[in-house]
Amino acid sequence: MKQVKKLPDSEFEIMRIIWQNEPPITTNQIIKCLDDDHKWKAQTVLTLLSRLIDKEFLSTLKQGKERAYIPLINEQEYLQIETNNFVKKYHKNSITALINTFYSGNDFSEKDLEDLKKWLSERK
Repeated sequence: MKQVKKLPDSEFEIMRIIWQNEPPITTNQIIKCLDDDHKWKAQTVLTLLSRLIDKEFLSTLKQGKERAYIPLINEQEYLQIETNNFVKKYHKNSITALINTFYSGNDFSEKDLEDLKKWLSERK
């Protein structure tokens, strides 16, 4: 798997919009998709898109007077890389330690535990 840089939250939000839409997606379409929490100016969005191109998360093409963007990495691929990095860094590469952290915080419902047992038994 290629080396992928961690995205800051703002760039991740832009990528999430791009992943949720059919590519190519234009700058104006991205701006329209931003929720009320992100009142970013067009220049801010353009700066974030430029950074994502530099990090090789996006490619760009000219569509008439606008730029359009195409993801070079899909959401599942990115989340898998980030999750693996998180488990390595904070849980010494132990899935058991990760699950124990969740469990000791009482974040699992009985249904979650049953679903996890079922999932594990299907992978044997």
